[in-house]
Amino acid sequence: MVELDVYRGVIILAVVLHHLTGLALRHAAAGSSLREGLMVLNRSSHFVVPAFLFLTALVLTRSALRRFHLGTYVRSRFQKVLVPYLFWTVAYVGFRVLTGQDPPAVLGDLDRWRVWLQYGKGYFHLYFLLIALQFSLILPLLLPLFRRRPRFSWVLAGAGGLQLLVYLLNRAGVLHFRFPATMVLWYVPVLALGMSFGSQDMPFERFWHRWRLWIVAATLLTFAWYVPLSVALLQGAPVSSAAYSLANWSYTTAASLALLGLARALTRGPGWLMRTLTSLGTVSLQVYLLHPAVLLYLERLGFPGNPAQFVLVLVAYGLLALAVPLAVARLLAGTQVAQWVFGR
Repeated sequence: MVELDVYRGVIILAVVLHHLTGLALRHAAAGSSLREGLMVLNRSSHFVVPAFLFLTALVLTRSALRRFHLGTYVRSRFQKVLVPYLFWTVAYVGFRVLTGQDPPAVLGDLDRWRVWLQYGKGYFHLYFLLIALQFSLILPLLLPLFRRRPRFSWVLAGAGGLQLLVYLLNRAGVLHFRFPATMVLWYVPVLALGMSFGSQDMPFERFWHRWRLWIVAATLLTFAWYVPLSVALLQGAPVSSAAYSLANWSYTTAASLALLGLARALTRGPGWLMRTLTSLGTVSLQVYLLHPAVLLYLERLGFPGNPAQFVLVLVAYGLLALAVPLAVARLLAGTQVAQWVFGR
């Protein structure tokens, strides 16, 4: 479906924006309007990983319900998720050493390797692949439930209740999640809704036409709830863990649905825009995996002190962070190297 590639294109732009504003915050003057704007943009784009997980659940569920053979599924997940995860963990650990972020001695530290692999900490963005891997392991267990095509309202209520239970069990020390955001159980609502849409015969367009006003309203309301809390936390203010988590789950789930509606609308927009987003969407994983390395070198070039010039440089850095991975993706397209390091 074209709208799914458009969706990937929109989300990967938001990913680059999120990481770009994150590094810019380290250089913007404290108390400036520029810094305030960067904080809002950075916290507003926290939907990116949940949105990608929503799409992953939708696509995998739709494919598995059409035809599922366990051996074929395991081989596919091995090549598309496990091998890239292991490769990029090793590659980024080496990158950290080569760029002076870690001393060479860490390469022989087995405890560090355990943390890197167990929690997706080889580099700050690799936890997405770890969560996708975890979801791949539990998907076959959930298929019997979604073969029954449960109603959207039941899935939403059940996912919300399960997510709250996970939070309470972790808070009580029963689950002992060292890094909750790297665990698949921290994303129950978006994964459950992705599976729900992947299991339905009803086109998303019909669902969107009926519920779009409610989804947009929920996105705006939860945005107004979550972003101030998140910005306050970023500034070091005390924030309730329960309020923050509930706001985060609510906002990222609503935004994931709203963005799929937006992607559907963009397919009827200007041809150049749809082609650009579709092209980005087809190589979104390549951009996701490569752009942090580009951003590290760009950050070391620094930023000018003038706010207007700062913004222009930031935009230029963003374009370069997209251009380099796109060039690499095009260079490796169709090769065996791409099959193993990107899984496609």
